[in-house]
Amino acid sequence: MSVSFSPSSEPLRQHGRLRTRDVEVAQHVVAEVYEPHTLTPVDRKGLDARLNAVQLGGVTLGYLTYGTEAHIALPASEHWYHINITLAGSSLVTRENGDRGMTRGMAHAAMLLPHRAQTIAWAADAAQFALRIPRADLEGHLATLTRARVGGPIDFDLVVDLDSRAGRGLLRCIEFVRTEWDEDGVLARNADSRRQLESMILTNLLVAASGPHQALLQRTDPAPGPSTLKSALDYIHDHAGDLPTPADVAAATGVSARTLQLHFLNHLGRTPSQYLRDLRLRGVRDELLHPRSAGTTVTEVASAHGFHNLGRFSSLYKSVYAESPSETLRRSRAS
Repeated sequence: MSVSFSPSSEPLRQHGRLRTRDVEVAQHVVAEVYEPHTLTPVDRKGLDARLNAVQLGGVTLGYLTYGTEAHIALPASEHWYHINITLAGSSLVTRENGDRGMTRGMAHAAMLLPHRAQTIAWAADAAQFALRIPRADLEGHLATLTRARVGGPIDFDLVVDLDSRAGRGLLRCIEFVRTEWDEDGVLARNADSRRQLESMILTNLLVAASGPHQALLQRTDPAPGPSTLKSALDYIHDHAGDLPTPADVAAATGVSARTLQLHFLNHLGRTPSQYLRDLRLRGVRDELLHPRSAGTTVTEVASAHGFHNLGRFSSLYKSVYAESPSETLRRSRAS
């Protein structure tokens, strides 16, 4: 993941919320987007605060930098988890229970908990992707993935290692979402796709962050019976147009998302997400082979089956069927 921080190419620039050298304005706007806090720059005259932010369902994703060394005090709120992915520079985060952790650019993220007060010592050259996630959404997603009761705040470890395999997956996920918004991609404008992107962020975050919740994610359920696979397949076929997430399918079949994924891999050689993608791809091919009218287009057929990025769809289609979707449609019309 490469990120450029020049003013002309900073992430999410077209979604700017804040450009100011005024401390009070910076604190007010950032508090409106994220949460009330106290901002104390070491050099008030050196402040150059910039915030670009977008909303993805319940998740807020923003690029934030202050341009000067600063101290931030964030009280406990009970409502939100905050994840600060350090892209450049560094920060020192301290929880009220005494936990301390240093984050460095492209190597670490900090998990800020809803039930703890936290302080952040922000380096002058620090820049971060700051995510705000509703507590109910993240805890509910963990419960859905694991089929376990989550009765209180998740006690994530303070620092997320972005050099780990799961950490790199989280970075790729965030970069993919950022690119869709920066390039005004259809995925960012389509409600069903935004829901998929939000679910992807929550899953990657839960997998990448360390803490007691990992015991739930790694727990192995009793082997599901044949009816589980049938129920999952029936659900996917019946709801393919709604683009169900793996968590949706797991909830419908009464097993954890991990158990369902292993069950699919063992019996079908693919994950539920891959099975759904292949099902949608076959639906597109059927319509291109038998177009409903002379005016049928590849774009409208692909979009109807949930493929909103035409470039990625065309590449996937060609890798499976050895011809482009437009070639399929032309051949069908010619015959």
